[in-house]
Amino acid sequence: MINAALIGCRINELLPKKETPRDTEGYEGFYHLTKMEGNVENAHLDYIIRDFDKMSFEKRKNFITSIVESVNAEYGSEVAKLDLYDEYYNMLEVLNENKNVVDIAVKAILKAGVEPIIEPIRGGTDGARLSFMGLPCPNLFTGGHNFHGPYEYVCVESMEKAVEVILNIVER
Repeated sequence: MINAALIGCRINELLPKKETPRDTEGYEGFYHLTKMEGNVENAHLDYIIRDFDKMSFEKRKNFITSIVESVNAEYGSEVAKLDLYDEYYNMLEVLNENKNVVDIAVKAILKAGVEPIIEPIRGGTDGARLSFMGLPCPNLFTGGHNFHGPYEYVCVESMEKAVEVILNIVER
């Protein structure tokens, strides 16, 4: 008997153990298991694959494809299927071609009395998608801390500064 839940576990087991959001930082790419459901008959795993340059991103996608092919070969039939699609790209590529947009944001932040911190964000944003649709959108701060965890928060004063920055951009 083939157990779909165990096949799902096997696929996850074949991914690099230290290439998860927990074990990477900065410009290191990762595989992020966001959802796993399964029983003997069916299993479903959802992943986010992130990387900061296109070549590394393509390598990650090819690697997970090869894992599924390997598991299918191991079982001698198509026991696993992969539905792979691109959701976000690194928007730095677009922003580098539209530096004026970043300059406008930096000036608006400085005008609000905030020191800009320019660093990569390790997740996909609506701005990344919009940037590749022709509307360059640098990430602006919200003042939040501990993103995507149980202790995520933002204080009112930081939100007020974020609004001030947006108004500075609009008034420009």
